[in-house]
Formats: sequence, structure tokens, C-alpha cells
Amino acid sequence: MKILLAMKKTIPLLFAVFLFILTGFDVEPVYYGPYQPVFMLRSEMEKNVKLEGPRTIFNPGKIYLKDHLILINEKYRGIHVIDNTNPEDPTNIAFINVDGCIDMAMKNNVLYADNAVDLIALKLDENATSVEVTKRIKNTFPEPVSPDGRELSWKERQAAPEDAILVRWDMN
Repeated sequence: MKILLAMKKTIPLLFAVFLFILTGFDVEPVYYGPYQPVFMLRSEMEKNVKLEGPRTIFNPGKIYLKDHLILINEKYRGIHVIDNTNPEDPTNIAFINVDGCIDMAMKNNVLYADNAVDLIALKLDENATSVEVTKRIKNTFPEPVSPDGRELSWKERQAAPEDAILVRWDMN
């Protein structure tokens, strides 16, 4: 009789533990930091490299000089094109939209830039009236890490579309 009574008390407890194990539990800590990842589909990211009108410079990065042009990186957004024909009055003339861009270099007349995880070669005419992607080497660079040093969580990776590329981290 004592064994039967002990089993009656133990079975509900074992059943509750079994249900807890079946439903799972999240052991990954929840992050409530200031940065949120921004993803783009690869096809969208590749099509989005284009020449646009001038923009205000908000978050400048590297600067590159080429003849009468000054190229200023707008971190994770693209490249400002400044006409410096008159150094007394430089003119912001265009913006090259390159998602995930944080670095650039130029050799001869080819502008190299990172397009998130890809390396692209751009042909920019000398008056900055057109731009063309002449080469793309996919998956050259690692994904960007957030400004506070964290990487994507497992949940964030799972939530991203299958062909998505992490292009930047935005403030919440």
C-alpha cells in the first residue's frame, strides 16, 4: 500500500519533468542590446549597387583621393563622391549605394569596395555620372560584427531568410 501511495505522488512529478523536457527550454541568453541586425536578400543586395544623388554625410569612414574626386565611405551604406576641382569649394555630387560597405581602395580606374561579404570592382567614369559593377567575388569577407562586439544569435540566424546577407547593424 505504501508503494502504491508513493507511486501516486511520483507519477505526476515525473510526468511534469517529462513534459518540461519535451517542450524544451531556451538556454541561450536573451540579448537586449542597442543594435539589431539588418539583412538583405543576396539578389536585392547585388542589384542595389547604383549611383544616386548626393546625400548628407552622417557616419564617415575612410577617405580616398582620385584625381579631382574625393571618395568618402559612409559606413555600411556606400560611398560619397565629392568633386574637388575647386579645393576652396568642394561639391558633393553623388552617392554610390553599396550596402555593407566599410572599406574601399582604388587601382588605376577601378574602385574596389566591400559589398557586405562580397568584394566588388566598380568602374566609375571620371565625372562620376555612371557606375558599373565589373566583377564580384562572393563571400570574400566575414559577416560584420555589431559595434558592441556581439555576433548573431542562433535565433537571429534561424529567423533570417535562407538567401539573406547581414549588411549592417542598426540602432534599436
